[in-house]
Amino acid sequence: MLTLKRFLLAVVAVAFAVAVAGCSDDGKADESAPPTSALSADDIVFGSGEFPDTIPDGFPLPAGSSIGSTMLVTKTGFTEVIVTIGFGPAIAVQFFEQELPKAGFSVDGSANNNGVWLIEFSNDGANGTIDLSEPIEDISQAVIRYNVP
Repeated sequence: MLTLKRFLLAVVAVAFAVAVAGCSDDGKADESAPPTSALSADDIVFGSGEFPDTIPDGFPLPAGSSIGSTMLVTKTGFTEVIVTIGFGPAIAVQFFEQELPKAGFSVDGSANNNGVWLIEFSNDGANGTIDLSEPIEDISQAVIRYNVP
């Protein structure tokens, strides 16, 4: 939920910066400024329970995992999925490091970053990350972010 709040705050900040950049010193719109491509609420689709279509078929998840909230930015293809996994991060890291390559993904990096394990992966020109943490003992939370080119 915190990640979603940060993303929405970033969207608002970018929209504000774009709006301010398009104004002249007197606060009126600068008609010579190029059109902007700021995001609107219609560009963000929320869901839960299943992967959005932007996540490739066959993306590996451990048996018994539960897909929680999902977010898709339709303009960019950026996708974020929250997954609960029924075992600790150490086993979850091993799972993803072994199963991503079997599913056609490259594991481009994997490291512990202050208690949150970050796995970087790519597939067919797209890239993504998996942040693994342990909010409850022996339960992992995976935040999967995927950027479609």
